[in-house]
Amino acid sequence: MRMEAHITVTRKGQATLPVAIRRRLGLADSGGVLQAHLNEETGELILTKPPSIAELSERISRHIKPGTEPLLDVGEFYQTRP
Repeated sequence: MRMEAHITVTRKGQATLPVAIRRRLGLADSGGVLQAHLNEETGELILTKPPSIAELSERISRHIKPGTEPLLDVGEFYQTRP
């Protein structure tokens, strides 16, 4: 489904997202964080909700070979490598 809205930007660069869009993004009433992507060629500004830790973990785990031990201490890992 596609939602469109007109958003006014103040002189200070502040903008308010309509409540319907905030709800669709799952942003709390107290606010949230969005990522902004600007396509300079087309002038399009795309706002996206950053992935959660669980979503990132799921994406990354698809690329780990079965049986690979988890890396729990990065410092120790680099100290023990030749």
